[in-house]
Amino acid sequence: MSGAYSSLLVLHLLGLVTRDSYEVLKQSGRVRSGHKLLFAGIFAAMTLLWVGWFAMCPFDPFPLRIPSLVRWTGLGAVILGWGLGIGAVVQLRGLEDIDRLITTGLFSRIRHPLYTAFVFWIVGWSLFHGAGLSMAVGILGIGSILFWRRLEEQALISRYGDLYRDYRARTWF
Repeated sequence: MSGAYSSLLVLHLLGLVTRDSYEVLKQSGRVRSGHKLLFAGIFAAMTLLWVGWFAMCPFDPFPLRIPSLVRWTGLGAVILGWGLGIGAVVQLRGLEDIDRLITTGLFSRIRHPLYTAFVFWIVGWSLFHGAGLSMAVGILGIGSILFWRRLEEQALISRYGDLYRDYRARTWF
């Protein structure tokens, strides 16, 4: 395994662990999500997580022979993910401390379009590059995303109750 791949892998995994830890601490009430310096640190960790991901897949030490159609479908998933991610951030008008339940636009069909975008990035980029080890690492990333989603949904149920339960029943992911 090359030094570049190993370094990028560590960067990616540290980003995941940092975000997971933040979510646990936020859920337990040990940190406030509105703290600007803390948010800047988490934003930096997420940036490093994604820089690590997008940079490491091309260097994967265990390349797989992926049919061209599947590779290009992977790239399509990445592009779709970017569209979902940008659309979600624009619609939310922020990334943290959203003070309202958004149920229109992208959110009328997908509860978590940004998390969905993250899954598309992981699956699509590793497929596009035929990155065998990265695909395995991507499973950890998807597990983290599902964990973040679960914690966020618990908080939204606590805050909005039946309004959120009804919304959840009519939307995907």
